[in-house]
Amino acid sequence: MMTPTGREELAIQLLSGYPPEVGRWLWALQDVRRRYILRLVQGLDQRTLDWQGPDERENAIGSLLYHIALVEMSWLYYDLLLQPKLPADVASEFPYPMQTPDGRLTPVLGEPLQSHLARLARSRQVFLEAIRELSGDEWRRLRAPQGEDYAVTPEWVVFHLVEHEAGHAFQISSLKRRAARWFETGR
Repeated sequence: MMTPTGREELAIQLLSGYPPEVGRWLWALQDVRRRYILRLVQGLDQRTLDWQGPDERENAIGSLLYHIALVEMSWLYYDLLLQPKLPADVASEFPYPMQTPDGRLTPVLGEPLQSHLARLARSRQVFLEAIRELSGDEWRRLRAPQGEDYAVTPEWVVFHLVEHEAGHAFQISSLKRRAARWFETGR
């Protein structure tokens, strides 16, 4: 946050409408999205959004944006809410599977940046609304998703989503830089 003197203050804030402990984590989740993901892709052209590296084997930025939103919904519905599938209104946002049969992220190409940004915004809204419904005790209650060999708390899921987006922000930054060089020099 910038102060009237122009000095940036780096401090964890609270996302309003949540208990303080939850609100701090959710603020961090929102901050990594705003500070890194959204800033990195702002104004990106379609060619850069779809670039898959010189050998066309890397994940395009558009594929990563799709993946980020789908992972958020996956953790929410399968792991925290223990539902066997995404609700129809959420599933309609994700016409492609998470991965290809060989384990790579599904390429999501040709989709405009605005579509990716709208999906990210909607998935985050759904996630935040679902978390708002949790009581303080629920924040740290373990859930054991059926068929999985782990149990997880909402607190850990939010930590992981912060980590996940930060990692993909680095990847997007690298792709963006390398794509610009590739388009300019062909190498």
